Amino acid sequence: MTKISVAQITPVTGEKEINMKKMKELIEKAAGQGVELIVFPELALTGYNCGDHFFEVAETIPGQSTDYFKEIARTHNIYIIWGLPEKGNIPGLLYNSAAIVGPEGYLGRWRKNTLPGHATDKGGAGAFPDRRFFKKGGDLAVIDTKLGKIGLLICYDIFFPELARYLTLKGADLIIGISGSPSFERDIFEPIVKARAMENVIPVVYTNLVGKEGDTEYWGGGCMIGAGDVNSKVPGSPEICKASYTEEGITIGEVDLTHSQRVRPFFPVLRDIETDMYHKLAKVHQNLT
Repeated sequence: MTKISVAQITPVTGEKEINMKKMKELIEKAAGQGVELIVFPELALTGYNCGDHFFEVAETIPGQSTDYFKEIARTHNIYIIWGLPEKGNIPGLLYNSAAIVGPEGYLGRWRKNTLPGHATDKGGAGAFPDRRFFKKGGDLAVIDTKLGKIGLLICYDIFFPELARYLTLKGADLIIGISGSPSFERDIFEPIVKARAMENVIPVVYTNLVGKEGDTEYWGGGCMIGAGDVNSKVPGSPEICKASYTEEGITIGEVDLTHSQRVRPFFPVLRDIETDMYHKLAKVHQNLT
């Protein structure tokens, strides 16, 4: 079993030093309880409401925060994942990214593949500034750690079952989802997270921003979903733990990263995939007008 912590914070917009200090306190608290992996939300380093200030607070990966957290990871023998705005290789090019460090140092990063641009329930430009500031990422990595192979999706990525399936077929033992999801999305996100675990028979860890940042209120609600129950043969269960909808802090659960291997014979969705499904999907997508 692997002890994992969902870590929810309310970031102070644009104040990286304050947010890193808050994150360090939660990491130390989790490490003191034997946690091996702690996961922070999307853009936890800076907050989501930076506006044009994103171009000033963004950093390279590796860079300032990876150097900071890798020392903490080494000291406490823990893996750390957090969201941040990443500088690309030319001025003005930014990505909405996440990084991972561990006791052995910097291990890699992910870039958000799908960028939202839809409006909120109140209309207008919406709560999602991604397309204004960020370039969409390309390939999704599965990063090998001593705990197992980890794939990660950032917020809107979780809405696309193709991406979670891609990570699963690349050999992920665990899928992590991080988000900065406003409160009006709660009823959408909760069943989708569980569905991603069920349809791939894989454990999923999800963490979200919480509290109020500017005019945006986040719903928290991080969770861990197991790969399934061999006895009941129900994939996408159980809900191992559930974080608060309103409070900052850590929520700890134990996840068996080898359990998928025992459940999949009873729910063989991966066996039953036909390549032709993807050919048909690609063909109809190409014909969209």
